Amino acid sequence: MNDVALADLPETARDLADLIGLPATLRLVRQLGGTSFPVAKGRTRMGVARFELLAEVVGEEAAEIITRHYGGEVLYVPRCHAALQRSRDRAIHARFDASIRSGASANQTVAELAREHQLSDRRVWDILKAIPPTVDQPALF
Repeated sequence: MNDVALADLPETARDLADLIGLPATLRLVRQLGGTSFPVAKGRTRMGVARFELLAEVVGEEAAEIITRHYGGEVLYVPRCHAALQRSRDRAIHARFDASIRSGASANQTVAELAREHQLSDRRVWDILKAIPPTVDQPALF
């Protein structure tokens, strides 16, 4: 899921990616996506605890950057569901194609993909039947 297209992300996530990088942003989205996070300035005991939580998710350097930029504000961390789903679907298509080219069974590959992505095999087949999403396709938000 590391091939999430920056253009697919909502504006808030793109802003965060500009500040702290895409990998740290994706960790933040996976851990806190869909929540409002009060970014403390780190001056009180509660502020220090919030900073430590943030640092645990994104790393200390990224937490410091977020605190400098958003300190005292409530930051809504978007879920980025559509972008993550498109990335997952691209990964499923790529892995299926590579497995088939190497001579693996389609049914076995689908079963593995279903377990890996915690999907039903029927859902994996549906994803494979759809036109594979490309990085340059516009996001449907």
